[in-house]
Amino acid sequence: MFKYIRQRIAFAILTLFIISFFVYILIAAFGPNPVQQLAVKEYERLKTSGKTFNEVLQNLEIQNGLRYVLSDGTPGAKIPIIVRYFRYIGGIFRGDFGFVINPSNNPDPSSYKTMGQLFFKPLKYTLLITFPTFIASSIIGISIGVFAGYKRGKFFDSASNLFALIFIAVPSFIIAPIAIAIALSLGVSAVVPRPGDQPFLATFIAYLPPIIVMTLSSLAAYVTYTRNQVVTVLTSNYVLIAKTKGLSSRQIFFKYVLRNISIPLFSLIFGSFIGLLSGSIIIEKYWQVPGTSSVIVSAFPSGEINVVMFSTLFFTLVSLIAEIIIDVSFAILDPKITYVSNSKKNYLLFLRAYKERKKITRDYFVKNLLTKYHLSIEGKTLTNGNATDNKVQ
Repeated sequence: MFKYIRQRIAFAILTLFIISFFVYILIAAFGPNPVQQLAVKEYERLKTSGKTFNEVLQNLEIQNGLRYVLSDGTPGAKIPIIVRYFRYIGGIFRGDFGFVINPSNNPDPSSYKTMGQLFFKPLKYTLLITFPTFIASSIIGISIGVFAGYKRGKFFDSASNLFALIFIAVPSFIIAPIAIAIALSLGVSAVVPRPGDQPFLATFIAYLPPIIVMTLSSLAAYVTYTRNQVVTVLTSNYVLIAKTKGLSSRQIFFKYVLRNISIPLFSLIFGSFIGLLSGSIIIEKYWQVPGTSSVIVSAFPSGEINVVMFSTLFFTLVSLIAEIIIDVSFAILDPKITYVSNSKKNYLLFLRAYKERKKITRDYFVKNLLTKYHLSIEGKTLTNGNATDNKVQ
């Protein structure tokens, strides 16, 4: 298993590198230039100094690592995007993730002075919504799905399928305004307060509408997936054999149903939490939550490449770690599952054998070529010798 984990970690690092490379290249090549926007404001401020707009722009590009500076201090050529990318990666190993290029794109300059503060301080407001949503949707959704699977073809099953169909088809940006209208009619604020600004009960009630909307949207996936897994297990041969042996429904559930549905559900639960954490932008916009999603979305149209890259690296790394944990947990939940570590293939020996075959093939062709060359020379010499003997005769 440890060999498999090492391989997964190596592939995860490679995946992270590839994703970061393409994201950086695409944002740098096709995204808006925040230095250009900053130069416009700076030029208006320094208009009386006599500097041209190009001078202001080039100086700002030098300050932000977009342009070379010559030995005499004058601006040089622009730094290629690939060079900038590897400089950015080198800065990460030194703990430097960059920061907001244009200060006007910083939502709270007094609180956010580093990239960590800009990203992780708003993250706690996102977690106040996504974590309760994750707990409620997973518990309620799995419970409804299990009951629907056991009541297959009955009223409860049909009602749960209809519920899942409605909330899968209707997006959250349609449900959110309806929830806000209902909340306002009940006297609940449409803007969630920050913890500590209001009493706990008022804050709790204000956070309920966005949590309910996100729960309904993610609940449908749990219900449908769990119900289908339970139906598959209940109609399997080993469950039918267990029933003929006289096992009770409770024994069948804990021994067969729960054990077999836990493996696919485990991957669904981990994936849903990552999705909730990174996809709550609609909820944050409607209820004006100062969360991470709002910071990320505002960074894209303004071209803040450091913010985009930090969020991309963070969510990609979390997703890759979750995938490794899920794969390892499969072996814990079901010992019958084995990994590639049991394979007898040795890729190092395979590479050595390939090189040896290549060398033997090359030597064989060289030897044949030299043999043919010597034979041809000997044939020509023999022919010329016979011709001379004939002339002498």
